[in-house]
Amino acid sequence: MSYMLDEPKESPRGIVQIAATISNGLLGVALIAAGVLGLVAIAVAAADIADQTWVSLGAQITTELGADVETLFETFQIDVAVILTTLAEQNNLPEFGAWVRQILAVLMVAVVALGLAGAAPLWVARALWSRRSNRAVLLFGVVLSAIGAFGLLVTGAPQLIWGLVLANGLLTLVASRTARPPVLRAESAQS
Repeated sequence: MSYMLDEPKESPRGIVQIAATISNGLLGVALIAAGVLGLVAIAVAAADIADQTWVSLGAQITTELGADVETLFETFQIDVAVILTTLAEQNNLPEFGAWVRQILAVLMVAVVALGLAGAAPLWVARALWSRRSNRAVLLFGVVLSAIGAFGLLVTGAPQLIWGLVLANGLLTLVASRTARPPVLRAESAQS
């Protein structure tokens, strides 16, 4: 029996690699889902304000405050629509619909970027699972850890979201260091 000719066996995946793969996969799916839900919410908001003006917004606010407040406003001759229109004119704001659509456009760019950012953790999860860890995976772990630590520092208190980001980054760092690239058959034949 010659053990020299046997192919090298891969070591089983460690708990850290499995946990890092799952956490990065979940992070990627969550970011993509948040991006899609954000786009849907922006589309709904854009449809709701399509024909809205400062006057109609003021009327809607007055109506939603209730009959008692509406009566009180009438008693003191307060017109929310006139107040909003005056404030918009004084501050050179465009019509309400156009103004909100500009804000929604900026939010849409952020939401699309968030959804696209979901591809990175999915790529990292795939790399960790296939044991093809490289410097990019290590860099992703460093960046995620730094973002989580900075988030905790800025908030000044333990926050679940920043703690999870930091934990995922550290887990990715440890898993990227334990993952070994598969041994090539040509290299094993030379040994």
